[in-house]
Amino acid sequence: MDPLSVTASIIAILQLSNKIVGYLTDVKDASRERATCAVEVSNLHSLLLNLRFHLEEGNANTPWHTAVRALAVENGPLDQFKQALEMLQTKMIGRGRIKKAGDMLVWKFKKEEIASILGQIERLKTLVEIALQRDHL
Repeated sequence: MDPLSVTASIIAILQLSNKIVGYLTDVKDASRERATCAVEVSNLHSLLLNLRFHLEEGNANTPWHTAVRALAVENGPLDQFKQALEMLQTKMIGRGRIKKAGDMLVWKFKKEEIASILGQIERLKTLVEIALQRDHL
């Protein structure tokens, strides 16, 4: 996968994470899991933003860029990030439409659901962190 495709994948995930954080800050009657979810998605956003900037600034022919492109393979970590965030978004939005401004947003997750999604995001974040650390070596 070429560097521009990797960057495009990262940008798509960044946009999705922005939507989710926006929802999480607006939700009412949420449990402690909402705050945890907001922090994790914000951390993911920050990490991917850092990765995007490293990709855009660097030389595409370096071994590091080759390793990062491996994150963007089909069903790889970036796809899995996107799937986890889409799962969150689908649960938040419901039947495919964004809630109207007058509708009350409520927390729709069970503790086990959110723990599973956040666990997956945490494992994937570790892979991206390792890729960023390898660039510094």
